[in-house]
Amino acid sequence: MASLAAVFAVVSLLGLFSTVFATNIVAVGKNSFSDIYAFGHKDLDVVSEFVQVKTEANTLELTAGHFVPKISKVDKLGLYNPLTLSGNILVNNVVASVHSEWFLDSLFDALGASEYLPYAYQSLLAPVRALYNIAGSKLYSAGYSMLDSCVNVADSGTKYGGPIAITIGIGALAFAARSI
Repeated sequence: MASLAAVFAVVSLLGLFSTVFATNIVAVGKNSFSDIYAFGHKDLDVVSEFVQVKTEANTLELTAGHFVPKISKVDKLGLYNPLTLSGNILVNNVVASVHSEWFLDSLFDALGASEYLPYAYQSLLAPVRALYNIAGSKLYSAGYSMLDSCVNVADSGTKYGGPIAITIGIGALAFAARSI
């Protein structure tokens, strides 16, 4: 179900319900439905803590005690983090941010502002996207390939991206201030 909160929405044969009662028919798969025959718990007056998983279009909420068939960590060969102009990417039909852990994470965590990290990283990388847009994809790709053959760009970005971004930012501010 989309949410297991006291007041929740699920898809039934009759449409979207704000509350569901025993004997309703609900979606249990893409094209399959099932009757609700009872409730394990149903208390409209209790506040409970839920784990919330959000995607671009959907939110799944359930208590930590609810059964989830499988959540696991796996080792896979290869590690890729393509940075798109939009800052998003579609992976297995789920829209995800292209931004992953980097140098601002601990600061934003301490400020309780982790949800803004993708926007911060997207802003920091704006000069690179501007260069891409000004040069065009062919010229930019040629320059990127040439630079990457001399210096592993992704590895350098991971290790030194923070200081490089801050230096470029300070340089851009100094240039802008000098122009005024």
